[in-house]
Amino acid sequence: MLRLKVGKLLLRRVVKRFKTTWPILLALVVIVASIGYRHIMPIIINPVAYGPLLEVIAKGESSGNYNAYFGNGTNTSLRFTEMSVGEVLQWQEQYVQQGSVSNAVGKYQIIRPTLAGLVQKLGTPLDAPFNEALQDSMAIALLERRGAIDFAENKITREQFAANLAKEWAALPKVTGTNPHESYYAGDGINKAHVSIDEVYEALAMLQSRLSA
Repeated sequence: MLRLKVGKLLLRRVVKRFKTTWPILLALVVIVASIGYRHIMPIIINPVAYGPLLEVIAKGESSGNYNAYFGNGTNTSLRFTEMSVGEVLQWQEQYVQQGSVSNAVGKYQIIRPTLAGLVQKLGTPLDAPFNEALQDSMAIALLERRGAIDFAENKITREQFAANLAKEWAALPKVTGTNPHESYYAGDGINKAHVSIDEVYEALAMLQSRLSA
């Protein structure tokens, strides 16, 4: 009988507490709903949507060759796609020591500091193969670092996004400012734009259309 009374007492306390807190809980639900799920969780872009933009970048940087390296865009004998990430980093270091002014490698011509940073940020094991899939995923990580998600959410314009990309890939036109058709790094003696502004904008339009599909 005593246990029953104690149980009823506890139940009354729970009900009383719920009556005082449910308005707060309801308010929280309303706030979350008004902000929207897209702003609570980062937008997830389907990697396939990046395809046209990646191809434009690769066209300018390597003619689409996953085994390209600075000074040899048509390379087929040195197989970076069969090396580990650690081996590629080591090769890049040695290549500069041998006198090269750049150690960019792969389809997206990733230089050593950028590759090392991606390895750390993405948690990529050094024994992971530097194959086609990994190169694509790293390029996508660079796209997102340069504002792809903000562009998808209309937080930055296509001009702003394109200008950001030109800072990552020297083969792209800088789009804005004086001589917009030139590379952001024009004048350094080794870099120039290899694709047009129209090609970049067309790829960005395709990206937007795939996101809204």
